Amino acid sequence: MDFLRRLLKTAVSVLFFFPYTLFAQLQVTFPTSRLVIQRNNNNQANVPIVGQCPANATQIQARLTVRQGGTSTGWITLDNAPANGVFQGSLTGITGGWYDLQVKAFAGNTEIASTSMDRIGVGEVFVTAGQSNSWGVNCYTGQANDDRVSIINYWTGQAGQFSENSLPFNVSHADLSSGIANTGMFPGAYLYVWGALGDRLVTQLGVPVMFYGASYSATNSKHWVHTANGEETYSNLSQNMPYRVLGVTILHYLKRTGARAVLWHQGEGDNYYQSYNDYLNNINTVIDKSRTQLGFGNLSWVVSRVSYIPAALGSEYVNHETDPNIIAAQNTLASQINNWQGPATDGMIYPTYRKGDSFHLHFDSDDCPALIDVWSQALPTSYFNNTQPSLPNRTVLLTTGYVFPFTTNPGQNVQVPYFSRVPVRVDNQYQVEMLSETGCMLATLTSGTGNPLTVTLPSWANGRYRFRVNSTSPAIMGELSEPITINGSGSGLPPGLQAHVLSTVRNGNWNDPQVWSCGWLPSSIDTTELKHVITLPTGYQAHTGLLRYNNGAQLIYQNGGMLRIGQN
Repeated sequence: MDFLRRLLKTAVSVLFFFPYTLFAQLQVTFPTSRLVIQRNNNNQANVPIVGQCPANATQIQARLTVRQGGTSTGWITLDNAPANGVFQGSLTGITGGWYDLQVKAFAGNTEIASTSMDRIGVGEVFVTAGQSNSWGVNCYTGQANDDRVSIINYWTGQAGQFSENSLPFNVSHADLSSGIANTGMFPGAYLYVWGALGDRLVTQLGVPVMFYGASYSATNSKHWVHTANGEETYSNLSQNMPYRVLGVTILHYLKRTGARAVLWHQGEGDNYYQSYNDYLNNINTVIDKSRTQLGFGNLSWVVSRVSYIPAALGSEYVNHETDPNIIAAQNTLASQINNWQGPATDGMIYPTYRKGDSFHLHFDSDDCPALIDVWSQALPTSYFNNTQPSLPNRTVLLTTGYVFPFTTNPGQNVQVPYFSRVPVRVDNQYQVEMLSETGCMLATLTSGTGNPLTVTLPSWANGRYRFRVNSTSPAIMGELSEPITINGSGSGLPPGLQAHVLSTVRNGNWNDPQVWSCGWLPSSIDTTELKHVITLPTGYQAHTGLLRYNNGAQLIYQNGGMLRIGQN
């Protein structure tokens, strides 16, 4: 009798526990609640949905239900063949709005699991950037009331205090519910006026809005351009600050969601010290870097016209509190393709404004309502109609962070951080690959489950390289890191390098590594694609395994120049 009683108890436990286990295995790893995906100018976006499901699932369905604005989808097959507990798909052409997500897993025709996630946005994504009057100060009038305004609430009290091996992904309402002294926008800024500006934009556009904060106080255009150009330390700043606060936002967040614009407020620190051309060239370089780093679209910059420094801060500012050269450069930047004019705040001065600062340089909490007004006026509907957002061209789940130091030697250990939203299986390993600066695969250095991953730089390294973290289960290729320089005495390439397809990237001599897409010369095992006019110099013997010509390409042989094709 005791045996039968135990058997019955076990059977009941299995009946109740087994379905629970299946349902508990359905989890969405991307997106996350309150995240906003950038829409296109037709008010639509593709929403990637990725996660884990029961191993026996044969189909995943999903639907978006309107919470406020937008158009519900009904049930859509997201993944018709989930692979051993992992699903991935995209809901396409989703109208701008605020949604609740539901996901179901099926084994054949039987529903075996379900989950839901509230508040998924299709709308507008912005990054604020610049110096102290972009960094701001928290004010109660600056928080959002509308539920559809989002930030990643992250605050340490100082700019640039974050770790790329533990990046946040909890998106919050843009309010001060965590306390006026404990609220900020990742990776670096106060909430300031941006929540209330979000309210204005939501009312104007009818879609959710999200802000990231990438400002750094007391910086001028030289700080930004030097670090955008890859200097690890400039002036009194290290760890590639200030550009890295913007770079981290682009690499780890905007690559996933897309963006409308960078809202740029900077120029006060350049008053008197930079010419029109200096400021124009410096910020153009920063803009170009941000667009290259994002890798898609033509990231819009809304450029404020600002230069005001009170005369009390230095004799150079007497009769020079504003700088017409800086303002002219900002106007030029704002007039460039896909850019726009931001607010002009040089006229907003003491005694009406900036009363809380003893030098009357910084805006204070009393100024927030006026600043919300000028920013709202700077972003009319015509801005959204006449600029193009930057939209992801693929689903990005795994991004590789900055690797320090930027200049090092073979044999040294470096830490490679990453940010993963991959729905990994229990047997997953993360692998670190080393690539040429142009992205050609060279070697796998290590694998593991930690973050960051420690790698020892190989003895053959000599040049500029990037790293890439990939997952193995499922197999997901990550995004490339920023480059570092390794000063060694080796060849720069590993022994036994596998064959590559090398294409020309500009006109030049065959024996110039910068002519070739991988940054090295073709060998007898490589395939070469000529897309330009290439010269074989006098007496030079080149090698390739296979040669292809594109239209317009030309190979010029100088005296004694020779090309051997094939491995013999």
